[in-house]
Amino acid sequence: MRLLVVDFDYFFPVPQDPKDPLAPLYAWAHFETPYYLGEVWEERALAFLLRGLPLPHAQGGEGFWERFAFAEGTVLYYADSNALAFHPEVREGVEEVVLFDAHHDAGYRPLGGEPACDDWMVFYARQGARLRAFYPSWRDPSLEPEPVVPVERVKDPEGPVEGIFQRVFLCRSGAWVPPWADEAFFAFLEAAPLPKVALEAVTRRPLDLEGLRRRVREEALGLTLLERIRGLK
Repeated sequence: MRLLVVDFDYFFPVPQDPKDPLAPLYAWAHFETPYYLGEVWEERALAFLLRGLPLPHAQGGEGFWERFAFAEGTVLYYADSNALAFHPEVREGVEEVVLFDAHHDAGYRPLGGEPACDDWMVFYARQGARLRAFYPSWRDPSLEPEPVVPVERVKDPEGPVEGIFQRVFLCRSGAWVPPWADEAFFAFLEAAPLPKVALEAVTRRPLDLEGLRRRVREEALGLTLLERIRGLK
């Protein structure tokens, strides 16, 4: 059984060079908690908007599913967290995992007793599965720590992917991918030519972008008034 796993953060480029002037805007802590899945994105959006910068968006998902061949009866399971890639319905009988992700998810810290979003690949290794990870073109694999289990890691060469897949898992990774990219995620999910099963609730996250833009305009007006007052002194 071959399992294809796709993390949507694969399609959300972030600066790789710490000297990039935009890099500080992406210096995000990542925890799969309600705050980091939702509320924190308001201040992250404001960091761009207050500087007059466009919000970053997901890109490159068009035509992705056409690269793969699927066996008859293949089901796509989806969730927000990549930890559910090791869900009992997903992992049963899996002998090979092919991952498309900005991270190898094969261990970055001491392992817990249950799979987490950053170490679920280790649990597949323990059940004897072969592991392959394809990084997006924008991602530098050398920036990642070495996996704690053997994983074949390469940059995605793009084009058709060899072999046939019997199962698929897709995650949104809402702690890495912002709410303003949710529409792109659901469009990507819908484009997959497979029956779909949700392993947890994955809904569009509320984010009042117009309200944030009003705040930005108010901040700009306040700064203008302050500058005028200072100029009178």
